[in-house]
Amino acid sequence: MTGEHKLEIISSDQVAMGVFRIVFQSAELAYESKPGQFLMVDCNIGQGSNESVFLRRPLAVHRVDVEKEQISILFQVVGKGTLALSKATAGDLIDVIGPLGRPIEIDSSVENIVFVSGGLGIASLTSLIDVAVGRNLKVTLLAGARNSYRLYPSQLLPRGVTEMTATDDGSAGIRAPVTHLVSQVQEKTDIIYACGPLPMLKALSEMAVDGTLTVNTIGLLESQMACGLGICKGCVVDTDLGDKLICLDGPAFDLREIRWESQFSPV
Repeated sequence: MTGEHKLEIISSDQVAMGVFRIVFQSAELAYESKPGQFLMVDCNIGQGSNESVFLRRPLAVHRVDVEKEQISILFQVVGKGTLALSKATAGDLIDVIGPLGRPIEIDSSVENIVFVSGGLGIASLTSLIDVAVGRNLKVTLLAGARNSYRLYPSQLLPRGVTEMTATDDGSAGIRAPVTHLVSQVQEKTDIIYACGPLPMLKALSEMAVDGTLTVNTIGLLESQMACGLGICKGCVVDTDLGDKLICLDGPAFDLREIRWESQFSPV
């Protein structure tokens, strides 16, 4: 069940330029956390109060290891909170609330699945990739970043994943937005899951509207939020079905249902 947890950090390391991974011990969260869920993380590691960083940060459940009873988060340093988190070391205690959000389940009819990751979108997608690989599905990852130094290391992906990359400067893969790779893999693909910057998700939505993208595409949305519990209403998404909250109704949304003319704040 969702609750507040004080966890010990097992390891903390930098896996790409400005991108950090924290692994912590928690039998309860390892058993309860599912793909698509997130944690509200107190960034005041080792401090007795929240005076330094007032608000928690919503961070995706990156990976879960049930056997080791461990769970990890992946984040990029973009401000005061994530900078404080990046300085955490093994043995520090971390306070989190979770797991939050609606879990994502891959339909039993799916055989060929594509993941599109822009920037740090891989943080939300990896736990779902682990499930897909565990079911022996055909898994393709389209990974995009500004340059090769910001890409999630291929050696950290589970075995069996076919990876294609795109970078803004051409230092890895093609020199183009990662959305340009979709046309190469969508044939025989059953479903696409995408996570990344809003312009990337909007581009995929526009491709679906104009017929360039013919596969059902689910976007995992991210947003700033104060509570993660549906109280602050800080993560509202305008959809064809009415206003939805990323923290309660998401993070997974059919990209065709989002009204992109309405704005909400990305993380």
